[in-house]
Amino acid sequence: MSENQPATSVVPAVRLVALLIAGIVVGNVLVTLLMDRNPALGVDELIAFGGGALLGLAAEFGIFRCNRRRAGRTH
Repeated sequence: MSENQPATSVVPAVRLVALLIAGIVVGNVLVTLLMDRNPALGVDELIAFGGGALLGLAAEFGIFRCNRRRAGRTH
């Protein structure tokens, strides 16, 4: 790395990936508990994976990154 490049943290990217995976797991568990699951890929799988990924994104941008922006405000 050259000296004129700013040092960036990999923590937000790693946290985002971890939250996406955790969201997908939670989404699969919730869909399993709330619906009769078909072993074939279908709408319930789309709901589980898509909803779980959205849950992870909402946690990342709604909780972690929003709090960091609020903490940076000075007024």
